[in-house]
Amino acid sequence: MSLRYALLGLISKKPQTGYELYQTFQQQIIYFWNSTHSQIYTELRKMEQDEVISSELIYQEGSPNKKKYTITKEGEKDLIHWILEQKIKPAKIKDEFLIRASAFHLLSIDEILGLLDTIIEREQQILEGTLLWQSQHIEQEQPKFEQIGEYITSEYGIMYAKMYIDWCLKVKDILSKMDLEN
Repeated sequence: MSLRYALLGLISKKPQTGYELYQTFQQQIIYFWNSTHSQIYTELRKMEQDEVISSELIYQEGSPNKKKYTITKEGEKDLIHWILEQKIKPAKIKDEFLIRASAFHLLSIDEILGLLDTIIEREQQILEGTLLWQSQHIEQEQPKFEQIGEYITSEYGIMYAKMYIDWCLKVKDILSKMDLEN
C-alpha cells in the first residue's frame, strides 16, 4: 500500500510519466523504498481505476506514446489522510547483506574483508551520487519549502550511506583485533 502513497506524493509535486516516476525512485527514493517498473505501472493502473490520479495520453512521432499522470482532488485527500491519520508502522530493516553478515563465521577473514570493501565501494558511489543529485536539484543555502521532502529524504540517504560505511569500517576493525587462535 505504501507504493501508492509514494507515487501520489511524487505526482502531487508535478505531473509525471511512469518512466519519470521510476527514474525518481532510482535517484531519490532508493534509500527508503524500491520498486520495479512493473510494480509501478501496475499500481498506476489501479490508482487510475480508483480515480486518485488521471492520465493524459501524449502522442509521440517515432516513439511509443506515453501517459502523463496527474493527481486528482480525491487523490490529494487520500494522500493527506494517509499522512496524517494512518498509524505509522515501525521501521523495518530489510537488508540482504546483514543476512550474509550473520553467517560470516563460515568465511575466512579475507573473504569477509572483500565483501565489506564491496559494500563500502557501493555506499561511496551512492553517497557521491546523492550529493551530486542534491547539488543539482536543491537550493543549497536554504531549501525552498516546496523542496523540503526531497531535501530531508536525500539528507537521510546521505546519513544512511555514511552510517553503512562507518559500520563496515567498524566490522573491519573488530576483525583486525580478533584472536582467531582460540
